[in-house]
Amino acid sequence: MIIRITLILGILLIFLSQSFPQQDPEEVLRNIQDKFNTINDLSADLVQSVNGNANLKGKIYYKKENQLRFEFKNILLISDGETSWSYNPKNNKVVITDYESEGDKILSIRQIIFDYPENCNLTTEQSEGTTILLLIPNDNTFSFNSIKLFLSEDYLITKASIDDPAAGEIEIDLSDYKLNKGLSDSLFKFSPPEGSQVIDLR
Repeated sequence: MIIRITLILGILLIFLSQSFPQQDPEEVLRNIQDKFNTINDLSADLVQSVNGNANLKGKIYYKKENQLRFEFKNILLISDGETSWSYNPKNNKVVITDYESEGDKILSIRQIIFDYPENCNLTTEQSEGTTILLLIPNDNTFSFNSIKLFLSEDYLITKASIDDPAAGEIEIDLSDYKLNKGLSDSLFKFSPPEGSQVIDLR
């Protein structure tokens, strides 16, 4: 009886492994990069959670190269690829920095897709029909232990799950993508409102 159950389990495992074949991680990465290269601009809804608790909800806008805009309830983050602005409307306070000095404090889509993988081990997983690309750093260059990129069928990132030793599990969910709508460059510029406190750290 035990032998029969073991045989059935063995056959089942073989069947499951054939039903959900692991994709080549390098090929998956190329597909993500190829998709990204077709995108001149995008917008999407964004929800960030830390250890299962949502702490940020809003929208992200992106335009080549490295122009970014995050709109949240109590903060506005904007970068034109050279200068970054962080505006708190409640306090009417603006902090200005160089984009390069921000490091990984502001999400760089291009950095995650093109730069991080060069210094990470890549593997793939399957979860409920979704392909996941797992990035694990080769050394202590990065501040995270791992990143999981959950992908749509056409290789858009629908979720990024970051194992951060300091903050814990950070999840960024992206939905309602709108691609190549011709976003204006003015969306990625910011002029401090009159009377606002400006802290220029450039």
